[in-house]
Amino acid sequence: GKLMRLFLPLSILCLGSAMAAPLHRETIVEGLHDPMSLAIAPDGDLFVVEREGKLLRVRPSTGGVFEIGQVPVSALRASAPKSDSAVEDGLQGIALDPNFATNQRLFLFYSHPDQLLERLSRFELRQGKLDLSTERVLLEIPAERHDRVCHHGGSLAFGPDGLLFLSVGDNTNPFASSGSAPIDSREDRTPWDAGRSAGNTNDLRGKILRIRPTEAGGYEIPAGNLFPKGTPKTRPEIYTMGCRNPFRISIDPRTKTLYWGEVGPDAAQTTAKGPAGHDEINQAKSAGNFGWPFVIANNQPYAIVDFASGAVGAMTDPAAPRNPSPRNTGLSVLPPAQAAFIWYPYTASAEFPAMDKGGRNAMAGPVYYHDTRRSHNILAPQDDHTLLTYDWIRGKIWKAKLGKNEELVSLDVLEQGFKHPMDLEMAADGTLWLLDYGSDWWFNKNGKIIRLLPASTPPAPQISIAAVPGKDRSFTVNFQTPQEEATGTLTWWLTTGATEEKIGSGSSITLPATPASELRAVFINGKSPHAIARHSLVAAQAVPELTLKIAGTPSALAFSESIQFQVSSGTAPAAAATVVRARYIPPTGHDAGGPQFTESTTRLMTSNQCLACHQIDHPSVGPRYLDVSLKYRNNPQAQELLRAKLKSGGAGVWGEIPMPPQIALKPEDASTLITAILGLATGISESKGTLGGTLELAPPPTPTEPGGAWEITAETAGFTPAKLRIPTSNL
Repeated sequence: GKLMRLFLPLSILCLGSAMAAPLHRETIVEGLHDPMSLAIAPDGDLFVVEREGKLLRVRPSTGGVFEIGQVPVSALRASAPKSDSAVEDGLQGIALDPNFATNQRLFLFYSHPDQLLERLSRFELRQGKLDLSTERVLLEIPAERHDRVCHHGGSLAFGPDGLLFLSVGDNTNPFASSGSAPIDSREDRTPWDAGRSAGNTNDLRGKILRIRPTEAGGYEIPAGNLFPKGTPKTRPEIYTMGCRNPFRISIDPRTKTLYWGEVGPDAAQTTAKGPAGHDEINQAKSAGNFGWPFVIANNQPYAIVDFASGAVGAMTDPAAPRNPSPRNTGLSVLPPAQAAFIWYPYTASAEFPAMDKGGRNAMAGPVYYHDTRRSHNILAPQDDHTLLTYDWIRGKIWKAKLGKNEELVSLDVLEQGFKHPMDLEMAADGTLWLLDYGSDWWFNKNGKIIRLLPASTPPAPQISIAAVPGKDRSFTVNFQTPQEEATGTLTWWLTTGATEEKIGSGSSITLPATPASELRAVFINGKSPHAIARHSLVAAQAVPELTLKIAGTPSALAFSESIQFQVSSGTAPAAAATVVRARYIPPTGHDAGGPQFTESTTRLMTSNQCLACHQIDHPSVGPRYLDVSLKYRNNPQAQELLRAKLKSGGAGVWGEIPMPPQIALKPEDASTLITAILGLATGISESKGTLGGTLELAPPPTPTEPGGAWEITAETAGFTPAKLRIPTSNL
């Protein structure tokens, strides 16, 4: 990867170091479905929650993956992938009780399946499985789900003093405020008003909460929260307020300082309404207000906008921000706004150039301390007391060196090249565990758990399991380098339900008659990480995954540039069915995996029942709208041709299922819909029927704003798609 040069603000000591040597990566688990959060048990096991409600236990020492629970949740489902309701609902976060080794208690934050609320509950494991009957509800936070409302936060973490922190998003629709502050005060625009939530001292949304769970299943309010218990128009659970979507939090185990990544709004540039959008890494040594939706970044203020007339009012005073929302049930004058610790826009950051440019989804990881007593130290001794941050879209981890007063001393890229890093935790032995969400925004089946170790770690031997010819239910292990077999120990493990058993050792094994789902071989040589091979004993096999490579591994791509690509997989994909597509993505943190219509166009389509038979980029009864757009985009008669098709209906172009004539559609509405459909192809180019070749990127759209990126995908039937995201280089 390219070297990242360091230029820090004058207020920060400049060390000017290059990117560190890559860490050693070991993929422990693959095939996870939208994994959201990870927790590490005292015995080294990992607990993972998936968005649609599944709880998994992972045993790194044997490779065992066990489904130990299913929490009923509200969540976007594949059966209705374009629903405007519950778009970010689900099982969000997990934390293990500080005494988990003895009490087997854990805390989950999830979207209630029936009621309009988010819930924090304590559960217990019994006989290794989640017992739903043990649920003790600590908090219920009312929430909207309709009208593309999003931002749930959902990160849970215990501090060293036993206090539990929970991040909660502002539960607001961000798509109708031009990427600025959603403070729409009109009577019928409740979901578009973050003044009712993040800016409201009497509401738990848009906050990070701090409580002390009790033995009985409730909680107490600790001293030092933002508002003392009994303060009128406030909630005592609030530790920090003014948060938009505080998605991942971290507690310094020595200083108890809170860190979090704040996912920011979408504005590409500063306007009269306020500043360009920024993501933030925030630091709270004590309770405070961090400004949203009235300020952002280093206390850059937003104007109070009249959404009915569009008039831009006075700018917020960060020293005494006021909340004018008619839905505000809290204090009118808020605590002074606190500036972010690190902030960065879509474009290159003048203050923090190591953050580079591109899409944004900031996360805060663990604070690293060098400790010679443990097995692994991923950073050098001089990096003692370093915060690790990461970004879901940029796929990178940074190390933020902290000074004696917890100030930022330097900022460097530590590691990069991940798909979508979702959670990052440090184990007691110094191991870093990274949860990679997978390729897409929703419905992934290629999430991973990756172990990060020091760069000097020897790679694990490569082994595989093969059936022994002529011997029923007998298997052996193949080594890539056979001499390693004589210098280590090989054991065999069988997964049965939510448990596993060791069934033997040596180079081969004959399975017992016990019904089981997976056979594993684990090889240990005492020098490198364990080598683990898997063999499924059930009919369903993992879907093979495509790999997409761009010649030269570019760090940025220009409009109209020609790129050389190559598509491959362990199982050879069919070239004739392969599609490689490059799509320009304007600067936005809400690009949910594909082209989208505007809110007004979607309403028009819904009212005319267009979406009953068509979807933008998913198969349905009729053709995908994106395919229609690509087919007709260079046809100067497209508007007239498609208007005639809408009027008369017909079949044959896209299959035998007829489209009925849209006789009730107004001519002006037909023109609006056709223009929107044809516009879907803007910024897209594609290649079909080959595994390797040249693809010319699209020319620049008008207008073009800084901070966009290219999404390059490879798809073919029967394979998990490959996806790369590379920043634009023109701007």
